[in-house]
Amino acid sequence: MRKSVCFPFFKKGHEQLLMAINTYKDTMSSLILDVHPLSGNDLLEKPSYQWICNNETLARFCQRWSTLRALALDTEFVRTDTFYPLPGLVQVNTGTMIYLIDPLTIDCWAPLRDLLENPGVVKVLHACGEDLDVLYILAGATPRPLFDTQLMAAFAGLGYSLGYQKLVNTLLGIEIPKDETRSNWRQRPLTSAQESYAALDVVHLLAVYDAINNRLMGLNAKRWGEEDCSHLQSTLLRADITTAWKGVKRAWQLNRQQLGVLKALCLYQETQARQRNVPKTRVIPKGSLWPLARYQPDNLKSLAGIADMKPGIVKKDGECLLSIIEEAANQPKASYPSVLPKPLPKETRIMGKRIKAIMEKLATELRLPVQILLPSTVTTAILRRWIITGRLELPDHLQGWRREVIGRPLIEQLHQQD
Repeated sequence: MRKSVCFPFFKKGHEQLLMAINTYKDTMSSLILDVHPLSGNDLLEKPSYQWICNNETLARFCQRWSTLRALALDTEFVRTDTFYPLPGLVQVNTGTMIYLIDPLTIDCWAPLRDLLENPGVVKVLHACGEDLDVLYILAGATPRPLFDTQLMAAFAGLGYSLGYQKLVNTLLGIEIPKDETRSNWRQRPLTSAQESYAALDVVHLLAVYDAINNRLMGLNAKRWGEEDCSHLQSTLLRADITTAWKGVKRAWQLNRQQLGVLKALCLYQETQARQRNVPKTRVIPKGSLWPLARYQPDNLKSLAGIADMKPGIVKKDGECLLSIIEEAANQPKASYPSVLPKPLPKETRIMGKRIKAIMEKLATELRLPVQILLPSTVTTAILRRWIITGRLELPDHLQGWRREVIGRPLIEQLHQQD
């Protein structure tokens, strides 16, 4: 890719001209230093920002940022007709300047990878799930250490799953707009409204980080939240495509042979979606997976009659799908997956209500949202083991602070109620 200098597009005016000059100076040299601390009210409508649009400038600034205590990050992307998000922008707030990094003109991301993995710089993001996907696609790394302000706000007792605007308003008393969420972030040039919106997404993030840290100072909840943040990673890393079939609705109703077909179909759907970079439903519609495994059509006409099946898929992939079904259906019985457990029986409802009541009590005592105490998978595992063995025990997969702080007290109190 040709290394070209990229300049932002500003409206006419003295202030914008100075910003353009500063961007030019940065592109040509490394002499510019960040000297103006950011303040919320001044930047509310027209935040000041600087573009980074080539490999050399990105490398220089990543080296400079490696000495910071914390760095705020956000991303913009497009994900309408693709499996992978298409990066449109990376925003950085150093505490003194906001930078907009253009992924359309940069092709060397090693400096950003090193920065993301730098243990001395805290990376601050808000509700970072999809951002981690974008950063992993660009830099092949997950930010560490990571501070997700939405998650940590819950541990600070501010509420569960708070949006960025609500959190900024609660902690800083500042209202920010959210009117460019459906923008095309891959278009060039971006509009001034898009640029301002992107900058606003990180303007207050470090102030929010400091405010949450102050609330958590000296509390065990800070350590618990940091442990949860350390487990956050891109869905592209944690997704196990070999077990996707277990998440298909009503899969528990299928026998072992049918589950073998379902597993093969899901594996094909997952791999082809990645290879073609299309949504999984473009390979096999979500509503078609179960009936395909259940009824196992053996000709194109029968395939076309499957629920939710699209004519275009039958035309393009029909013969391949029929081959997959036939091959999977005729595998040795020993290779078939085990049947999945049925939904919990009605007998567990009373015990489930007891668990819920204890969870609400613990949440009040710990001053935490009840939603973050135990995953539903843990509750289900406890109930399933109880209905089978009659024993109330924690599943082995419950580890970390939750096992000691939530799990053990839960089991103790359940035993006390017997």
